[in-house]
Amino acid sequence: MNPSKSVLWRSGLVAVLLGVAACNAGDPAEVDPTLESSEDSLVCNVSQTCPSGTPVTCSSASGVCNSGADNGGWVECDGVRTFCPPACTCGTTRYTATRSGEGATCGAAMSQARTLLTSAVTAKCPAGGCNSSDALGECVALGPNRTDGFRATITRTYSCKEPANCQ
Repeated sequence: MNPSKSVLWRSGLVAVLLGVAACNAGDPAEVDPTLESSEDSLVCNVSQTCPSGTPVTCSSASGVCNSGADNGGWVECDGVRTFCPPACTCGTTRYTATRSGEGATCGAAMSQARTLLTSAVTAKCPAGGCNSSDALGECVALGPNRTDGFRATITRTYSCKEPANCQ
């Protein structure tokens, strides 16, 4: 290497180092506040209201969020895609369930019978029942005295909302 070029190269390096020191570069005590706020802007949230009216949402700390309308609609964060649930239709298969309830009055017995029927429909139809009709049975005394309480029976005919994961 030429000695005059070596001196120029060294003086240029010294000048750069002095310039960096003068600008206080590399001092960890001073953090640029704009860097911190720009990292916050990487967070994203995306939501979409599905055709059924149900919203789907997701968020990402890395700032990678997308959404689309194809296949019924979807949102995607960090490569994980969540699709809109399908809309419900009322199925054509009809079911019948009968439940009895007991209570101090006929009204209380009917109320318990309706609650038990609702549980039976929920067990059969995960998305819920539809096109229901109830037939009320008689309310009869449980014992010889009307103070023993009453039993009421209700029969419900219904269909299920389909598909099972609809909303």
